[in-house]
Amino acid sequence: MGKAFKLLVIFGVLMVTGCAGPRITGSAIPQNVLDAKPDIISIDDDETRQGFQQAVEGWLASNGLIYTVAPENSLHDPDKLTIEYEGVWRWDMALYLSRAHLEAFYKGQRVSKVSFVAPNSLNTNKWGKGEERIHLMMDVLFGKKSSSDATNDL
Repeated sequence: MGKAFKLLVIFGVLMVTGCAGPRITGSAIPQNVLDAKPDIISIDDDETRQGFQQAVEGWLASNGLIYTVAPENSLHDPDKLTIEYEGVWRWDMALYLSRAHLEAFYKGQRVSKVSFVAPNSLNTNKWGKGEERIHLMMDVLFGKKSSSDATNDL
């Protein structure tokens, strides 16, 4: 009985850790900031794959938002809504977006942060398309979806 119990416990732990799926957390930019319709600047992160910036730009354009792109280390204009991001890809039999975050700044303050994490587990859902995950993060950032709805859409 002792050996069977140990195997059952090990199997249970593997199942729990192996089933941890990707998730999106965070909060939207406050509505009063969005209502002010500030100009949007997206800061291009040199260390993140270029596809991340392209996904951010694609989402902004498809939602009719006018934006400019500024290079990394650009100074923030406090009267503009500035979006910064970081994305990390990992390899596990295929390349996948492992973790990422988007931050929005306005009037010198961070007004929103949205994070994504795909644990390196046995859950095969971690290999989803990075662009779709970034778009879901942008949906949360701009208040089009809650983080729980975005996570359910992964």
